[in-house]
Amino acid sequence: PKVSEKKKIAEKIKERENQQKKKQEEIKKRLEVSEEPKELTPEELLAGKLRLQKLQEEADLEVAKEIFGVNNTFGIDAMNPSSKDDFTEFGRVLKEKITQYEKSLYYAGFLETLVRDICISLEVDDLKKITNSLTVLCSEKQKQEKQNKAKKKKKGVVPGGGLKATMKDDLADYGGYDGGYVQDFEDFM
Repeated sequence: PKVSEKKKIAEKIKERENQQKKKQEEIKKRLEVSEEPKELTPEELLAGKLRLQKLQEEADLEVAKEIFGVNNTFGIDAMNPSSKDDFTEFGRVLKEKITQYEKSLYYAGFLETLVRDICISLEVDDLKKITNSLTVLCSEKQKQEKQNKAKKKKKGVVPGGGLKATMKDDLADYGGYDGGYVQDFEDFM
C-alpha cells in the first residue's frame, strides 16, 4: 500500500507543478498582452519586472508548500476521510463545530435543512436507517420530558391536594413583597 501511496503523491506533485507552470505562463501572457508596443519608461520597466518577480516567488512558494505537505488549511477543511475511523473523527469534529450554535433560534431549522440536503443522494435503505435512528431518539426525548414533568408535579403537591403557596409567593406576582405594587398603595395617604 505504501508504494501506491508514494506513486499517488508523486503524481499529485507533478500535477500541481504542471498547474503552477500553466498559471505562471498565463500570468506572463497577460502581462505581455497588457504591455502595448509603446515605449515604457525605465520606472515602468522596473515595476513590471518586480511584479513578475513577485508573482514568480509566490508561485514557487506555493509549489514548495505543496511538495513538503505544508497546508494552510486545518481542521475540517484539512480532513479527507476514507476509512470508518476517519469518518468517525470527521463526524466528531463536525458535531463540535455545529453544536456551538445550538442556542440560536435558527438552529433547529438549520439542522432540518442540512439533514434533508445531505440525505437527498442516499439510497432508500440508508434513509430508513437514519429515519429509524431519529425516531428512536425522539421517543427517548419524549419519555424524558414526561418523567421530568411528572417529577415537577409531585414536588409542588400537598397531601391535601392543593398547591403549596405562601403569602410571599402570592405577593411576588404583583411586584414583590418588599415594595413594588403593594408599596404604591401604602404611600397613597
